[in-house]
Amino acid sequence: MKKVKVSAKEQARRNGILLWTVFVIVINFLQLICKNWLTTIVAMVGTIYALYRIVVYDNPRNRLSQKYYNWQGKKLKK
Repeated sequence: MKKVKVSAKEQARRNGILLWTVFVIVINFLQLICKNWLTTIVAMVGTIYALYRIVVYDNPRNRLSQKYYNWQGKKLKK
């Protein structure tokens, strides 16, 4: 099989997704161990925020991303 070279920017994006995945797994594991309302809320809010970061904010193809697009939906000039 031929290995495809990945740019540094794409590799950083993939590492960020891995970090958020590990974060969600850890907080949901803690929620399983300590069953009370506080850990449930923390796990729920943490999971929602991680999904927002992956799907909306860090996604260069999403026009709602404030990281890549302005409030009008036009690409930011860097």
